[in-house]
Amino acid sequence: MTKNGSNARKAKIRDSAARSGKTYRQAARDIDDRAEIKAALRAAMHSPEALAEERESYLTQMLTADLPETVKVCLYALSGRLGTATHTDTRGVKCSKNELAAETGLDVEATCLSLYLAEAHGWVTAFHNDEARLTVPGEDIAMYQDFLDRWKRIVAAPDVYGPLQEAVAAQAAAELSEWGEWKRGG
Repeated sequence: MTKNGSNARKAKIRDSAARSGKTYRQAARDIDDRAEIKAALRAAMHSPEALAEERESYLTQMLTADLPETVKVCLYALSGRLGTATHTDTRGVKCSKNELAAETGLDVEATCLSLYLAEAHGWVTAFHNDEARLTVPGEDIAMYQDFLDRWKRIVAAPDVYGPLQEAVAAQAAAELSEWGEWKRGG
């Protein structure tokens, strides 16, 4: 470990000890324990079988989507790197745009534009520090809908929400009647 890395680790341990009220050694042991747990979790989630299953599932949905070929080629190449990001998410990938361009044979700018298009369609999250997450559009809708359905206190300010809800309903009714008139040829 470099001197700077060692100093950063010591500072992290001192901060943890100060916040938790533990001794330096106890805080160091806690940090090491958390690192071991995270490493074990990562190893379990990133088994070759789990990654292969995740890639197969992703490719099955992505290859049947209506996307330009350059986007499909980029996503196909990225899917081969599943599990390489720093987080424990199996859909995380780490790949620079230059590496992806070299791997796909595309121009770097065409690679960037293909990734932006993939992001706009919901097939990948934004690249930050050469990391991204491959996603399937709409895959989280049911989960968030369930969270919202189970939430107890949805409206915090009824006096604000009520008029807005009525305005939305009135606008929707106006749009529907306008569409009906257009459909009848009026």
